Amino acid sequence: MRPNFTMLFLFGFLFFQSVSGQESAIPGQSGKKFRVYLEGEVEDFNYLRRNIKYVDFVNDPKLSDIQVIATELVLASGGRKYFLNFYSGEKRDVSDYKLSFIHNPGDTDDTDRVRFGKTLEIGLLNYMSETQILDQINIEFASDATETRQTAIPDKDPWDFWVFRLTGTGGWDLEESKTSVSYSGSIQADRITDTWLIRSYLSHQNSTRTYKQSENEIYKSINIVDKAQFRAVYAITDHWSTGLFINADRSTYLNTDFDIYVKPAIEYNFFDWKDADQKTFTLAYFAGPAYYKYRDTTFLDKLDDRLWEHNFLIQLEMIQPWGEIDVQLGYEGYLNDLANYNLSAEADVSIRISKGLSVYFELSAESIHNQLYLPKDEVSLEELLLNSRKLPTTFEFGGEVGFRFYFGSIYNNVVNERL
Repeated sequence: MRPNFTMLFLFGFLFFQSVSGQESAIPGQSGKKFRVYLEGEVEDFNYLRRNIKYVDFVNDPKLSDIQVIATELVLASGGRKYFLNFYSGEKRDVSDYKLSFIHNPGDTDDTDRVRFGKTLEIGLLNYMSETQILDQINIEFASDATETRQTAIPDKDPWDFWVFRLTGTGGWDLEESKTSVSYSGSIQADRITDTWLIRSYLSHQNSTRTYKQSENEIYKSINIVDKAQFRAVYAITDHWSTGLFINADRSTYLNTDFDIYVKPAIEYNFFDWKDADQKTFTLAYFAGPAYYKYRDTTFLDKLDDRLWEHNFLIQLEMIQPWGEIDVQLGYEGYLNDLANYNLSAEADVSIRISKGLSVYFELSAESIHNQLYLPKDEVSLEELLLNSRKLPTTFEFGGEVGFRFYFGSIYNNVVNERL
């Protein structure tokens, strides 16, 4: 019996139409779930996949109905404010919007992931208002907990927005021929409001390295870094800021026994600061006097320097559905010595090219012509082995380039953490 090609063609055509119809069905109807692509500062993705069953998490934003990008900003208290930015592209009539929640110092990981999940679900409700899924959703209101939280908030902050932090760390790395022991400590005091950012910081770092070449040849170095920093920044408008920066350091690695600078500054952000979790484009200028006292005589036969420094800084940061960009250009020079300067550039870029394909690169480059602190003496073998002294150079360059490509199943719902 000869095959009926007409019937085969008709069957194939109907099958194709049925498959196409399923793919183009309206999300939330005919059993089709919303496809959600989630990225950024995500709290416990496995927890979210286990507990949010009415959507499909997918691997590619171009195949999603909803793209959610999670970002965060550090708060004055030491906590963080998370933002969930919802993008629906051209597939839905819902406008892009954002929701947020706050992580307080001392909150556990479980508290964070529960809050993240609740905020995500609240945002997803906006897309389900006209779907069959909405009939299966229950809303609960914990009134007792809300009243307790509201009554616990004082009318006036007894600390007047001041937050203090103490840190201390220690570490070691031991081998037969070399050892490394280090410890550090710091104290920080911040006062951050909508108008003012005031920050004071003190720290001490000590790193001791020992290298044993033979029983009679043992090299030892001690690197010490002390810092004292102060900044006060005032918000003039939604775009302009001004501030004062004071910095004092001591570093055996950089041959400085003591250095200090005082620099007023001005900054302009082309975007509104309320959008800082998604995009900033800033220009900043610093200028002021600086004094350096060196541990050893420099190659210019100096034991100290009095300079007028100035800095330019341009920075662009963007987190968008098409990718992320963080680019920084800097200039550091001297008003009374134009021949010595430092130019720097850093870039961290990740861009989605097409379905499943993205490229990224990280680059950093410096043109260095301001190593006025370099000692006059030649670098010794001991200093080379223990990396206890900054070496002369006119440039530094580094980078990484790569791509990510994935294909196969678009779904990312299953959690399996065995072994």
